Amino acid sequence: MQKNYYDILGIKANASEQEIKQAYRKLAKLYHPDVSEAANAHEKFIEITEAYEFLMEHGDTYNPVYTEQSSGGQKQTEDYQREVFTRFHEEARKRAEAQARMRYDEFKKQHEAFQTSGLNDLGLLLTLIFRLIAIPVTISLVLLPIALTFINGDVKFLFTAIFFWSIALGIGWYIHDNRKNYLAPGKFYYNLQKIKETFTETTPTEEKCYYCPAHPANSKPYKIELLKLKDIRLKSNGPRQHSMNYINDKATIQIPRSQKAFIIHSITISVKILSIVGCLVFFNITSFAGRFIVGMFLGGIISTFILLVTDTKSNVTYLWSFGMIFRVFCWLIPIVLSSTFTFDPFNVTASDYIHFIITAIILFDCVLMQLVNLAFGKYSYTPVVRQYKEVGQYFNQGYKVYNDVFVISVIYPLFRWIFG
Repeated sequence: MQKNYYDILGIKANASEQEIKQAYRKLAKLYHPDVSEAANAHEKFIEITEAYEFLMEHGDTYNPVYTEQSSGGQKQTEDYQREVFTRFHEEARKRAEAQARMRYDEFKKQHEAFQTSGLNDLGLLLTLIFRLIAIPVTISLVLLPIALTFINGDVKFLFTAIFFWSIALGIGWYIHDNRKNYLAPGKFYYNLQKIKETFTETTPTEEKCYYCPAHPANSKPYKIELLKLKDIRLKSNGPRQHSMNYINDKATIQIPRSQKAFIIHSITISVKILSIVGCLVFFNITSFAGRFIVGMFLGGIISTFILLVTDTKSNVTYLWSFGMIFRVFCWLIPIVLSSTFTFDPFNVTASDYIHFIITAIILFDCVLMQLVNLAFGKYSYTPVVRQYKEVGQYFNQGYKVYNDVFVISVIYPLFRWIFG
């Protein structure tokens, strides 16, 4: 029996092309196998894709009800419609299955890339550390009011139990909900064997490494993702429901890299992380922002020294454009002016307004970027240092590292500089 494609998409038989597209997008989001938990999501997605493709191609002649029509000596029979339907049904279903499979394969590739990047393992490690700390913290919060009462001999300290025990209850509830896998929040991708293979496995090649030209590019290439803004779509469904979507052209460039360059770049990442963490924990100055900036500065100096000694090019120079350098100075000036410096002993004390300043930097940096773009033109995002040929071509075509969006414009380049 022939399917009624209009019913499948939930639209009228005289629906316009725009209505067909809107109905398909709505149902595709609902039943896509990557997001839907329904048992028949895969089949449903194929069915609505089939209906969409058929109506977009044959909607002007399609009649969901088989009829006998005579007009001008021409007769459209049920057999003819069935033949057209059967032929297109097979073609549309194959295309729909291929589309669903392609999107699922793309999802798998993205998931695997996320795993191999180490971000998944980092998240699991931080989760595990938090859970380990949560146990003694919960016990301390429960015992602290009792201990204060006995030490001070004053019953009024028991009233603090209302505050401390409520926090302990919240953490305890979290521990209880995750009790089955509390110390195993997920499966780590990297183990000792994979870490060893990552640094020791090489691929025979005659291609030269961009970062160490004297060495073959026998290790993992360094990937740079650039994007070019095509359109910004705004949508409003009322005073409290607004959305904005950035439509980008994306480009992924793989830069040939040798085993030596891969190891050196991994060392520089470790140096930056250890330098920042070390300064935050052990550097004896009052200002938290000051410790973070000093950690970044020391990490940058040490990693640059390592690159110079090993004769290896940095993998993050594409982040440093004239616009970025100018913005960094604009960030540092208010932070420095709002801080107090003493040299005997050395200390940096931030003013009471430091949190407001940092919040303003994060929220209004995108506005600063627009002003910088007007002032510097294409040089606002073009790297100062010469890049790999293909990367340079994309920058000349107007591609950028990230969109001019608040939070992202500050956090993303910082994240890429630290973690490569």
